[in-house]
Amino acid sequence: MMRSRVLEKIPIRIRLSIGHALWMAMLFSAIGIGVSRVVEDSVYQALDTTLLASARTLRDAQMTQAEKKSAFRNPLYWESMIDEFFGGQRYVRAYAQLVDFSGQVKAKTSNIPMSLPVTPLALSRADKGLETYETFRISSGSELRQITLPVVRANKFTGELIQVGASMSSSLNTVNSVKVMLWISLSLGLITSVLFGYLLLKWSFKPVARITHEVARMGFTDNFDKRLKLPKADDELKLLVRTFNEMLGRIDDGFGRLRRFAGDVSHELRTPIAVLKGEAELALRRERSGEEYRAALVTIVDESTQMSGIVENLLLLARAQGQAIPIHPESVAIRDLTAELEHSVRKNYEEKAVTLDVDLGTLGDHYLQIGKGYIIIAIKNILLNACKHSATGQTVQLDVRETSTTYRFVIIDHGEGIPKEAMPYIFDLFYRADTARNRSSGGVGIGLSLAKALVSLHGGTIEVSSTEGGGASFSVILPK
Repeated sequence: MMRSRVLEKIPIRIRLSIGHALWMAMLFSAIGIGVSRVVEDSVYQALDTTLLASARTLRDAQMTQAEKKSAFRNPLYWESMIDEFFGGQRYVRAYAQLVDFSGQVKAKTSNIPMSLPVTPLALSRADKGLETYETFRISSGSELRQITLPVVRANKFTGELIQVGASMSSSLNTVNSVKVMLWISLSLGLITSVLFGYLLLKWSFKPVARITHEVARMGFTDNFDKRLKLPKADDELKLLVRTFNEMLGRIDDGFGRLRRFAGDVSHELRTPIAVLKGEAELALRRERSGEEYRAALVTIVDESTQMSGIVENLLLLARAQGQAIPIHPESVAIRDLTAELEHSVRKNYEEKAVTLDVDLGTLGDHYLQIGKGYIIIAIKNILLNACKHSATGQTVQLDVRETSTTYRFVIIDHGEGIPKEAMPYIFDLFYRADTARNRSSGGVGIGLSLAKALVSLHGGTIEVSSTEGGGASFSVILPK
């Protein structure tokens, strides 16, 4: 946990550089170890191959009795043969001897500084006709590589052994030199790779620095109509810039809605306030009769009620959209719910002579788990909206339908319908498709926004379909 917090404090460029350096270090180390092993095995294998070839040649030289005697009596013969294999022994000091199974030396080169050991392992393998490779550390501290090869005639072990040994100093020097050069080269390669990686990261982060500079130039104002320039490469950075531009668009739209909201609220409250002030001033200009004062007070109360309703609806909408309203579901029968809805809108429908036709089908006795008061407000607002847009004598239908997971309250009117261009905005606050309507006939544009917010609190949705001139259909969909 502490380690992750420490890493989070390190700049991302440094973290990426360190990660790249560690990865390259592991990669170069693996390459170095692998190449070292290959070179070491190759050098030692070459030495073993030379020892085997020289030992076989010396063994084959004993196949005739004459060669055998001359070879035994003249050690220089063996030395000349050894020189042919080891390059005059300028680089590798080689020795050879012929011993019997008991370990007695029958012949050896004159340059041998010591008796080559005959181990039990070499004797046991020689008895099987197999050669044996062994490494010994001699008194001088250097290492000696030796092969013990059995002498076989007519597929039978004669009891004699050819031993050829050579100092490993030259091979070890070769391996160590290769290792030093290899690690120096790999270290330089690692440093170059890390430096190149850091420069590449620095170059790669230039577009990010440019974007940061452009964002800083925008300043902290409410003017979000500017957009960042999209990079040419179709990569993650382009996606980031496109997402940021979309966010700027949403912020700009939000500020625009806020400005429109302030203007709409001012407009909607200005009229009742003006009426209140006008009625009060008119009543105070001169002495009036009781009836005139009563009429003025009634007007003031009506406008106050209208203004209070706007404010209360705005507060309820704000709380609903902010999900600050606690929902306490209760079991409500659909029959009881629609009965209360009919009662709540009856006055409005009767005043306009519009009929409300309710069809529950067989769902009247089904129950919903809802916040009853909020759902009544939501559906009531849609029913009132349907009434306002219906002509005198028309009918508004309220049908309740069921799917496997939801109940649908479908409100259908046969009014003028919703213009196609207005469909995306009908749930916006204070939006009215018909701007020619006055407050008394067209409302203030809060009802549908509030209905959508309250239905959303219950996990539901509202669907709308309409044909201009052919009415509209609103479906309030609530989960079971």
